[in-house]
Amino acid sequence: MAKKKILVMTDDMPWGHRSIAKAIYSFLKSQEKKENFEVHYAEVKANTGIAGDAYLFAYRYLPVSNKVAGWVSYNKVARRMIEESSRLNLPGPKRIVGRLKPDLVISTYWFHSQSLAGWFKKTKSKIKLWTVVADPWSVMPVSYNKNIDLHLVYDEKGEEIGIKEIGLSKEAILKTGWWTRPEMFKKYNKWEIRKKWGIKDRRAVVFVGGGSLGTNSLTRLLPALLMLRKKAAFIFNTGTDKLAFNLVEEYVRLFKKMRRGNEVIIKNFGWIENMAETLAGVDIVFGKAGPNFLFDVVAQQKPFVAITHIGGQEDGNIELIKEKKLGWVKEKRGEAADFLLEYLNNPRKYQKKYRENVKQEAARNQKSMGIILKRIKKDLK
Repeated sequence: MAKKKILVMTDDMPWGHRSIAKAIYSFLKSQEKKENFEVHYAEVKANTGIAGDAYLFAYRYLPVSNKVAGWVSYNKVARRMIEESSRLNLPGPKRIVGRLKPDLVISTYWFHSQSLAGWFKKTKSKIKLWTVVADPWSVMPVSYNKNIDLHLVYDEKGEEIGIKEIGLSKEAILKTGWWTRPEMFKKYNKWEIRKKWGIKDRRAVVFVGGGSLGTNSLTRLLPALLMLRKKAAFIFNTGTDKLAFNLVEEYVRLFKKMRRGNEVIIKNFGWIENMAETLAGVDIVFGKAGPNFLFDVVAQQKPFVAITHIGGQEDGNIELIKEKKLGWVKEKRGEAADFLLEYLNNPRKYQKKYRENVKQEAARNQKSMGIILKRIKKDLK
């Protein structure tokens, strides 16, 4: 029997879409021989023009401004304009699909999905097209298209928007849980990791991160470190944001001049390659409530403290954290710093509070790849 070809496609930016693509690809690749698949992966630069640069700026420095994009996504005229403009983005995805000739394309970037949907419809292509709706509860209608065979969504909220706003059938939607990279669930020895960092005692270790692109909101916690009177360690993750990295570096230099001793240890890691191992070594995470970062933290069963999020696009993540009791939301000025001091006064109390909720969510998301595989086997018979 001829091997069925599967192409997992995303764009070339180091953000959540790529993380989801790598999660799905790495799992399917591991099943290649057993299931007689041929699995390919492609990062294709999206032709978004100035809109891409504007999004990146808002992501890092003006997260609340992205609410406008959410409002636009619910406007039917605007959605039609976006679908039309996606034709300008087609050459890149078309080139990869034309070369590989897959039986199934799984696109984790909505603009590539829109481009391929229009092309497949026009050419009456027999290639199946799946898209990933890459937000859990603040789902943008522009992520859907009636010409796409299957929409992978986190849960019932994604299903509801696809049906209500786009008019999709239930058969065109698959609820899977979140698409976390399999390696994020790996178990590590927390104490061995801390030894690598030079932390030899049992002090509380706090991770402060903003995901792959970073965010300047991380620096809100820096002034609070000067007020600490307890032993603690901080791991800063600024992603690809060089400005945020340099701000933390400058603060660390200032901090060392103003304080003596090793009561407070600060490690500024910038970009982190093995996120699972790093998260395994900490006790609690303060960060931007992006979905992939949030569910990576959940996979390692750590409590999450949201200190910022992208307005509109990530409002649902804040709702999700509260409703599912995965952690706390401390976004108002001074809240994150105050909560940090409270936490360090009684870390065990806060570690226990949502432990079972986080564990249950991790177990649910770990099943997502199995659900996808089952549907692939059914559709590619």
